[in-house]
Amino acid sequence: MTPKYFIRFSPLLSFFLTTALYSQSLPPASDIYVGDLSVFDGLYYLDELENITNRGNVYDNQPSFTPDSRSILYTASYSNQTEIHRYYLASGRTTRITRTTESEYSPNSIPGDRALSVVRVEQDTSQRLWRFTMEGMDPDLLLPNIAPVGYHEWANPETVLLFVLGSPPTLQTANVITGNSEVLTENIGRILKKIPNRDAWSFVQKNDQNEGWISSVTTESGQIEPLIRTLNADGFHAWTSEGVLLGSQGKELYQWNPSLEDDWRKIADLSYLSGPISRMAISPNGNTIAVVVDAEP
Repeated sequence: MTPKYFIRFSPLLSFFLTTALYSQSLPPASDIYVGDLSVFDGLYYLDELENITNRGNVYDNQPSFTPDSRSILYTASYSNQTEIHRYYLASGRTTRITRTTESEYSPNSIPGDRALSVVRVEQDTSQRLWRFTMEGMDPDLLLPNIAPVGYHEWANPETVLLFVLGSPPTLQTANVITGNSEVLTENIGRILKKIPNRDAWSFVQKNDQNEGWISSVTTESGQIEPLIRTLNADGFHAWTSEGVLLGSQGKELYQWNPSLEDDWRKIADLSYLSGPISRMAISPNGNTIAVVVDAEP
């Protein structure tokens, strides 16, 4: 494990480190699909997935559920930028949250606050963490001295886990009250997830051979524990409400129960999808799964 230490980025250093994880050219096309998720006798099942974006050859990605499990926040591309949308599961209605001249990515609900956090690509290409109300109002810069932020996941109303771009990228915790951050480890992947029923979060740790392990970290102690090898280089994954890990490989879904299984177990072949599965999210109540389907190369 990499020793922990405190680090603050000066604005000048942040500017030079900003190698544009979210570049000015928009990412490749993708869609978000949603389906019911259930479990029987330890195995997970999902109904046929429905495309909830389906806007053609554009980028709809990075889904995250609101705490009440009733809606999904996601990133949607327009002609030259991205904004944040909200999809309501019951009605199938979509609303646009942000309407800005910058691009916003990676939306997450802020615990205990009727607001969301995003990674904003600012006019000078800096990538920092911002807060908006759920109506897209009152933008507020949360961590002025930490950049370039790529992805994030909240630990509690004051503490957030960050994927900070660099060479190599680092996993950090940051306090939005003090602005201080702490590096927990380096050479990580893009995925950060809360592990249900534990004060821990998962991420992808890569070794010197660029092999990935889904690992856990506790924000209090910073202790890191390898869990299982990733199914692919990116290590896309999500946790069910019962603490079972789901992962993807191509158009297939797998599960791993840490208390029962030694390795991944295939649970679904979704060959009807138009492309491979990448990111995924599971609702807090465990009843719904959202997956991103990338356009075929």
